Amino acid sequence: MPSAEQAPILVVAALSYELAKLHRAAHHGLVLLETGEGIANAERHLEAWLERAAARAVLSVGFAGALSPSLKVGDLVIACDVRDSNRSPDAKLLSAAKQVQMTVPLHFGVALTSNEILWQAESKRTLASSLGANEIGFVDMESTAVAGVCARRRVPFLIARSITDRLDEDLPLDFNQYRDCDGRVDPKKVVKAALLRPAAFKGLLELRKRSRLCADRIAEFVELLVPLIS
Repeated sequence: MPSAEQAPILVVAALSYELAKLHRAAHHGLVLLETGEGIANAERHLEAWLERAAARAVLSVGFAGALSPSLKVGDLVIACDVRDSNRSPDAKLLSAAKQVQMTVPLHFGVALTSNEILWQAESKRTLASSLGANEIGFVDMESTAVAGVCARRRVPFLIARSITDRLDEDLPLDFNQYRDCDGRVDPKKVVKAALLRPAAFKGLLELRKRSRLCADRIAEFVELLVPLIS
């Protein structure tokens, strides 16, 4: 097994299209890992990868819902704290992230993890009420799993998310209804449901457009961050 200095940086995301722009370019020293949605999938796949190999650091990237009204679609938020975790993101990685210069501002806040997809604004507002007055937060489905595995493995980690849906808006469908037994959302079931609801189909197209923007922002962030931690 290589030394910590020789080991790659492992970039982890739930979905392949969260890593899509990174897949299209050659990145020396980076390894990409798709885990699937949810705590159980993230924990299982990340644990299995780290059982087989060493990582110098884990960068958890992906999409998230806003829990703060100041966050807009495409904004990037770096977690300084992971709610319900006994391990915080690595201080050196956070310091490097603060040096990244992008055309859009970087926010620093709190990662909150949900077992379900929070597709309604009401659910996001309820979760957001647990934040402090000056805290910025986002909700995803994997952050506590990543933090937990990295804590056990003693691997430094950083969590970065790009916002696909604002605090005050619903997603076009309740995606929880279309998850399979493994917890992954089945795209075929989603399309079938949307075809029966034209308004939802329009919303899905908008979400796809936003996802492309967010994937671009994530790739740009990673590409600018890596030289600062290499």
